[in-house]
Amino acid sequence: MIVLTNSQMKEAEQKAMTDFGISSLILMENAALNVINYIEENFNKKTKIVAVCGKGNNGGDSFAIARGLFSRGFQVSVFVCGDMERATPDCKANYETVKKLGIPIADNLKEAVSKANITIDAVIGTGLTKTLRADTAEIVSCINAYSNYIIAVDCPTGINSDSGEVLGSAVKADLTYTFHSPKKGLLFYPAREYVGELKVGSIGTPVFEAENAPYINTLTDEEAAEMLPKRLSSSNKGTYGRVIAFSGCDEMTGAAVLNLKAAYKSGAGLACGISTEKCVDVIHTSLTEAVTKIAPNEKGFLTPEALKKAKPLLTEKAVITAGSGLGITPSTKALIKALVNTMETTLIIDADGINCLGDMKEELKNSKANVILTPHIKEMSRLCGKTTEEIKADPIGTAILFAEEYGVTVMLKDAVTVIASPGGKVTVNTTGTAAMSKGGTGDVLAGLTAGLSAQGLSPHNAAALAAYINGKAGELGEKEKGSYGLRASDLCEYIPKIMEKLK
Repeated sequence: MIVLTNSQMKEAEQKAMTDFGISSLILMENAALNVINYIEENFNKKTKIVAVCGKGNNGGDSFAIARGLFSRGFQVSVFVCGDMERATPDCKANYETVKKLGIPIADNLKEAVSKANITIDAVIGTGLTKTLRADTAEIVSCINAYSNYIIAVDCPTGINSDSGEVLGSAVKADLTYTFHSPKKGLLFYPAREYVGELKVGSIGTPVFEAENAPYINTLTDEEAAEMLPKRLSSSNKGTYGRVIAFSGCDEMTGAAVLNLKAAYKSGAGLACGISTEKCVDVIHTSLTEAVTKIAPNEKGFLTPEALKKAKPLLTEKAVITAGSGLGITPSTKALIKALVNTMETTLIIDADGINCLGDMKEELKNSKANVILTPHIKEMSRLCGKTTEEIKADPIGTAILFAEEYGVTVMLKDAVTVIASPGGKVTVNTTGTAAMSKGGTGDVLAGLTAGLSAQGLSPHNAAALAAYINGKAGELGEKEKGSYGLRASDLCEYIPKIMEKLK
């Protein structure tokens, strides 16, 4: 699903009006119908609802929602914020209709929201760019303090829908119903803390293609299902590719296990671990199906000689992941350099592999491999020379610039993961949970990405789908094991369950 900025959304609405003759009032009516239908499907007619309406088109949406709910038998009232003589024409039109219908207009906000089962927040929508005025901040505070359940229309009041910034204070919604497309800022923190559940409704605007702007999207379940590798009745293990993992060392054996287990759980035909003797022993103890190769090491860390072990396995459908638990030594740096310079397949570089790149970033430009880098924020900081604060302020821009400059796919991991590829394609991942904030989840993600790549997905699609499935696995795991007890190894058990649900 395409993600838009506020200006792009305005452009889409303008196209609908000028190119297709869809009036702004019809767009407003369509927006309102999404919320009306949602409430009718999920709440009974005894539900008390108050719509808190501003004087802009966001308020106009909410007046239309109140009118529609009133006509369907709900107990509705409105609270008016601001001078309606200064309202936008569409907002004023819907306000006048509300008055003519005799819908109650509340004069005490605290009393109105306290008595209501649902508060509809439509004070200010997606156009906010400045810190809230004191009087509006008081309204926000009252809504947050006394509401029982809050539905924000398009965007919670107080949120910059482009940056995700909280402009002084913001309504903390239980549900945000946005229209046509998710707005970019709503996908990132701190806005995510205020959005609650995010739903997207159609308002009849045509498909929008941003001009001179990055192509940004986010996956839905339906889109993720379309991307899943197909399982053929006439197939064998060779059909689904090979994953070769240069991972683990004597000090960090579990990373290799997680790589290989996630690759198998994703459907890869064969997964082979190339590591130290100690690490290989652990792999065999933990994962019966794994193929292994014991490679030369220096003091428990792999050397470039490990490449020789991989050559017999390098078929057309072989994919390499390197770096999880590898350690950072002169020998592992030399191994990563050799992989970058000699491989011609998909090469996923994770964790210590990224830190080993160091001053060899330029060599990425000449690599014949389809390189996928999976840095978290601190690793990205070391790679690109920006501070973590600068990266968090613009993760999309950071990922795009690096992907373009070095010709690689970047999976920039954080609470919200951004996948960027050369050419400007960007996917923002929306799945996941704080229960996944533990060591090893990145190793699972690297193995999952490799497994999907081995089954034929492009680097960008493999990374985007892996992030989506990994996050969904974390969400399901949290429900069953709790937010404290979920481990990275548990994710591997939920990966195939998520894939089957999507299928």
